[in-house]
Amino acid sequence: MTTPLAVLTVGGSDSCAGSGIQADLKVFAAMRLYGASVATAVTAQNTRGVQDVFELPGNVVSGQLTSVLDDMPIAAVKVGMLATAEAAAAVTAKARAGLLPNLVVDPVLDSATGRRRGVVNAIERLLPYAAVATPNREEASELVGWPVSTPADMAGAAAQIASNGPAFVVVTGGDMVAGEEAVDAVWTDAGARFLRYPRVQTRNSHGTGSTFSAAIAGRLAMGDTVPDALVYAKEYVARSLAGARDWKLGGGRGPLNHFGWPTFAAFSA
Repeated sequence: MTTPLAVLTVGGSDSCAGSGIQADLKVFAAMRLYGASVATAVTAQNTRGVQDVFELPGNVVSGQLTSVLDDMPIAAVKVGMLATAEAAAAVTAKARAGLLPNLVVDPVLDSATGRRRGVVNAIERLLPYAAVATPNREEASELVGWPVSTPADMAGAAAQIASNGPAFVVVTGGDMVAGEEAVDAVWTDAGARFLRYPRVQTRNSHGTGSTFSAAIAGRLAMGDTVPDALVYAKEYVARSLAGARDWKLGGGRGPLNHFGWPTFAAFSA
């Protein structure tokens, strides 16, 4: 039997398991990868939203990272919620030492606590080590310092964030309610492109950002180029949304269905 590739997720724990490290582990399992995890915070969370955040100290985050990285050959790393600047610093130290290969940074900020500006600054110091960064429009707005609303804004924000280091930046726009397509703006060294997919009409969208970035990390671990990994991840999210369309789990935005869908592709200039 072949030993599976190991992929690490670093982020917050979601008590209803729709997002955060629980969602990432589901993605890795669906891709037949072995998922390891490092928790940066524990959230009291359900499909209606986040009720509370319990931050873990930076030394606890660093200790978890050391335990995993000293033991397993990690092929890719996805970083999500970094609730504190101390947690972000612990992750950045490992990245600076070259220990976080194929790093995908999903700069989750909506669950951050009152020290938001410090967390944003700390994430900015991590970005130069990322192969891919995947902020949504709100997170991109925090990183660039101006409102990101339209697809053109998204492309401009992606370019500005890329100037801080990541070779690829994807500003996701699935939360935009207008239009028949879910459109993401992708910045590469060749300029801006748009990743498009028919919009899936469903209330069950809890964890789409976590899922997208985890799927990118998984495909990078498997040897994909970044453009190919983005296509796969976009389709993974769409199929997972469609698979959970009729689910009735919780009173708010329900989770995605991570299992049992075929693979196909579409990327546009």
